[in-house]
Amino acid sequence: MAIPYPEHMTVVVTTFVIVVAAVLLHYEALWVISRQIEKSKQSHRHRILGMAFGVIMTHIVEIWLFGVTGWWLIEQLGIGALKGYDSFNVLDHIYFSAVTYTTVGYGDIYATGPVRFLYGTLSLTGFVLITWSASFTFIEMQKHWRVGR
Repeated sequence: MAIPYPEHMTVVVTTFVIVVAAVLLHYEALWVISRQIEKSKQSHRHRILGMAFGVIMTHIVEIWLFGVTGWWLIEQLGIGALKGYDSFNVLDHIYFSAVTYTTVGYGDIYATGPVRFLYGTLSLTGFVLITWSASFTFIEMQKHWRVGR
């Protein structure tokens, strides 16, 4: 068995830390949203819309977390690259993170080198977190839809 290169270990450890951070952030955000719905005196409409916007904002923060991490690994540490355009800025990294997180995968940008591990794990993480949000939204809607109308 070959000993992994230091940059490979950097990507693996960084990916692990970012996935843990995203899952913990997601849990805490959904917990706060759920508590806010329960305690809110606002109209049914405002509670449900607040939930929807809260869930969307949570996903956006997670996409940015992965995008900035990819930018840091590629642009600052030189571990891997994005291909598909002549040059990339931080918003291109965020875009690639969003496309990967949502598993859309347009194919106009792709990762090369060790950073591919981050993006492969990102697609699994995004799929799980989006599914978790869908389940959460369904449960909250069941609890509050009839009561609030």
